[in-house]
Amino acid sequence: MARGTSFEGFSFGLHPGSSRSSQFIIEVQRGDAAAFQELVQSYDAMVMRIALALTGSQDSAQEIYFKVFRNAFASVNKLDSSSSVFVWLYQILVKHCIEYCRRKQAYSATSGSRNLAEVLRALPPTERVVFLLKHSQGLKVHTVAEIFGCSAERIASILESATIALRAELKPHFPKIA
Repeated sequence: MARGTSFEGFSFGLHPGSSRSSQFIIEVQRGDAAAFQELVQSYDAMVMRIALALTGSQDSAQEIYFKVFRNAFASVNKLDSSSSVFVWLYQILVKHCIEYCRRKQAYSATSGSRNLAEVLRALPPTERVVFLLKHSQGLKVHTVAEIFGCSAERIASILESATIALRAELKPHFPKIA
């Protein structure tokens, strides 16, 4: 974790504009196994935490984890040395999480006994991922927008839609929810 700065216990310092970030990317692209291992070590806890939060299953989270780093390894040569490693890796993670949500989405028409995790899993995949990145991972709207490659206004709209859907689902169980 020496190459990055700490944010919630994770190394996210390999940002564009940093000469060390550019050099790091070049090292990984040249096949430096130690540099790629450092990338994995810098982000593995974050990837696993988000995958587990989205899936609720250790096995599914591990499946996503391996797909993310396998995809990162396979696509590292497409990464521009001026790019943010943080955003690039998050983009890969989000792609796999949304794919997982689409495959596994099991919406129950009988919402009477659903808990918060079930209600979250019932959200459309993009809404669910955006909501969890913002509220569970504490990312700022503009960071989530950068990860998704869209405007902050679009992310705010997705968050609003997710929040409205969650309130509607939870209100019968928690009448004091506005």
